[in-house]
Order: sequence, then structure tokens, then C-alpha cells
Amino acid sequence: MLRIIRWTTLFYAIVLTFLLEMPSVPPEINPLGNSPVKVFIHMITFAILGFLVELGRTKKSMLFWLSMLALYSVGTEILQALLNSICHRCFDWYDIAQNVSGVLLGTFVGYCCRTFVKRPSKSLDKMEEKM
Repeated sequence: MLRIIRWTTLFYAIVLTFLLEMPSVPPEINPLGNSPVKVFIHMITFAILGFLVELGRTKKSMLFWLSMLALYSVGTEILQALLNSICHRCFDWYDIAQNVSGVLLGTFVGYCCRTFVKRPSKSLDKMEEKM
């Protein structure tokens, strides 16, 4: 199951990177701007990523993965700044704050799922096989 979660997380991160770098309308005529809808979209997309990473996490600490996801968020914004002339995307500190907030939210929800929804123990699996 962990393998499926990890591959899903990797696939989601790759797709998310491409979606974040897609060309958009120039900022002068962007209808969303910094509207609540844009904030919600940023937070939810990165909350899903944080949730998946938390569910697939095994030995590395949570702080390590939070740092990696924060760096991923900054990296996508830097990539947008580099592609500004082509894609009409730009570096925005508010986007980074929204992304990191989403990562924190998703990681918290994933941690709660891992903590409060107990996975069946291996001994129960062995007992079912014997029956």
C-alpha cells in the first residue's frame, strides 16, 4: 500500500509542477488576482500533496518532509519567475505562503489519519490467513 501512495505522490507532484508552470493570462487582466478562490486553490492543491507525503512517510522525520515541500513550493515559484516572459507567470511571496499553509494543513490531516485511524496489525492478517 505504501508503494502505491508513494507513486501516487510522485505522479501528483509532477503533474502539479506542470500545471503550475502552464501559461496563463497576463497579470494585468487576470480575474483571480489574490482572490479567496486563488488562495483556496493553492492551499488545497498543496494540502493534497502534504497529505500524500505524510501518508507515505516512513523513516524520515516530519520536519524533513515539511522542509522538502517548502523548498518545492519555493522552487516552483522560482521556475515561474524564470518562465515569466513565456508563460506570464511571476514569483509571488503570497503564493509561497499559501502553498506552505496548504502543506501544513495536509500534513496535519495526514498525521491525524495516521494517528487516529489505526492500521490493522500484521497479527490480525496472519490470523485471517489461518482461517
